[in-house]
Amino acid sequence: MKPFEYSTFTETVISEDGTLQDFYRLAGVLSKTRHVHLMSKEDDAMVVEWHYKYRGDALSLQYSVYNGVTLLYNGKDRKNADKIAGRLKNG
Repeated sequence: MKPFEYSTFTETVISEDGTLQDFYRLAGVLSKTRHVHLMSKEDDAMVVEWHYKYRGDALSLQYSVYNGVTLLYNGKDRKNADKIAGRLKNG
């Protein structure tokens, strides 16, 4: 990281009681969104996490049997995280 460069980590709960079907539906919404590109997938017995790139920043959609569906965002501009989270909550 360069001096004076920072990033923020934002976690947004999309649905506390979300199911795996909700996760796949929201992943479909993300795949249809411009500027969002799937980078990798991690599937475990308890957690499914798909990693995306959104406008140069890291974004992850996560499903957990304990926490439901969560959006994780690591980037400079929190507005981008709020924009994607809003789109997922409404979509």
